[in-house]
Amino acid sequence: MKRKWFLAITIFTLVLVLAGCGKSVEEQIDTGVASAQTVFEENPQKPNQTLDKIELFVPKGYTVEQSEDKNNLLLKKGNESYILFVNINEDEDSNLHYEILKNNKSNQIVKEQTVELDGAFGFTAVVEHGEQFELVVSSGGVKMTTISEDKNIDVKLVDMMQIVRSVNILD
Repeated sequence: MKRKWFLAITIFTLVLVLAGCGKSVEEQIDTGVASAQTVFEENPQKPNQTLDKIELFVPKGYTVEQSEDKNNLLLKKGNESYILFVNINEDEDSNLHYEILKNNKSNQIVKEQTVELDGAFGFTAVVEHGEQFELVVSSGGVKMTTISEDKNIDVKLVDMMQIVRSVNILD
């Protein structure tokens, strides 16, 4: 009888501990924004795909589709879609995408972080849209966005920054 109670208490405790291990949305956002900044500051990933005049690194599990507009790419991972916009007229130090984000007064920015390194400007932002979040990362004239529920925000922001930082425009 004591063994059954001990087993029941152990299982109950384990369930409580595992339930508490999941990161809150706020923790995911904080971790993701900080990690994206670290990715920005590291050497960019080597491109592993070329589409027209755009080279980029595509992490495992992602697929790339080119849209009719050659400056927009659609990336997918599972049932989630990501839009990559490449403005070839903007330099690495461009903060155009950041200014557009900040000037839109309807945006409910939960967290943002800018970074400058060796003449390059980038940022990460999380914008709340009701029950969902818009994740935005940018480096110079390259921006990537997605709409996300409250799962794996931290991982998505890192993947997105790796992709954005890797973009190389071929002449």
